[in-house]
Amino acid sequence: MLTTKMKLVNQEKIEQILKDIVQASYDEVKEEEMLLCMECGDVDLYIATTDHEEFQEAIKKNFDLNEFGDIIDHGKYLELMEDLHDYYVEIFQTSGLFDYFPSGFYQVNGERQLSETDMLGPKGIFYAPFEEAKNDHP
Repeated sequence: MLTTKMKLVNQEKIEQILKDIVQASYDEVKEEEMLLCMECGDVDLYIATTDHEEFQEAIKKNFDLNEFGDIIDHGKYLELMEDLHDYYVEIFQTSGLFDYFPSGFYQVNGERQLSETDMLGPKGIFYAPFEEAKNDHP
């Protein structure tokens, strides 16, 4: 559940946009059979929404804007984005679309390997957080 320090006038809309972004990420990585690094910017709300017009417009509805259509209170905007980022990461981890691989040691092809970061992979594709650790599937 999305909780923010400020009351959003369009919380449900923002939640749906974030869920749609996670779904699109899943569709992309499943097709490409890729892993996402949790600490490397692969799961970063700022990156995912910089050019996402629908998201930007939805956020602006919660703020006073200047004559150029920019948010006046940048500090409050950054605070909201922190809250939304936490929720965004939560969606990735709880959506049921991804397997979560915390940092640590894994057995891959008979060798012990260390993953220094938390990783996500499309559900059922990988058994460990390494490109060569794919499950056998038809």
